[in-house]
Amino acid sequence: MKKLFCIILAITLVCAMSVTAFAAGGDDTITVVPGSKDIDVNAKYVDGSATPDVFSVDIEWGALEFTYSSAGTRVWDPATHTYTDNTTAGWAESGNTVKVTNHSNKGVAANFTFTKLGSITESITGSFEYNKVGTANIRYLLAGTEDSPSTADSVTATLTLSGVLASSRAAFEKVGTITVTLSSW
Repeated sequence: MKKLFCIILAITLVCAMSVTAFAAGGDDTITVVPGSKDIDVNAKYVDGSATPDVFSVDIEWGALEFTYSSAGTRVWDPATHTYTDNTTAGWAESGNTVKVTNHSNKGVAANFTFTKLGSITESITGSFEYNKVGTANIRYLLAGTEDSPSTADSVTATLTLSGVLASSRAAFEKVGTITVTLSSW
């Protein structure tokens, strides 16, 4: 029994004398039992989530009806067989605006153009006025703000026609188109 006790005591002393702890990045030996070793734990964040571009743009427009009219008098001169023109003419419009509102998570550029219909022989042109500063016919709209759809960036383009429309066009008919072209920026 003494022999068994001595063997157990010898094993216990050998185990107590040297314990090796292994860790990534190094190893340290604990030479005293009881003893301890502090080991640093490191962490980092890797963003593996994707945020895809989502485009949602509202386009609203009015009636886009224009009336060309003249008023005044044309006085006949019987001696020269000519008229003295005392008339004024011009355009009146109803609902001549186009509004673009950006609800996207990316910025959007809106480009406005007016194109006269090819079958219209009169010299009609269209131009725009905007409620937002831009370059040429392009207006830049910021991406939407999270949790704030009521503050979405928008632009309103107001179309004005110029030129003369023939008196034979007494009913509304298509004279051109507005094209709104969107691109991301």
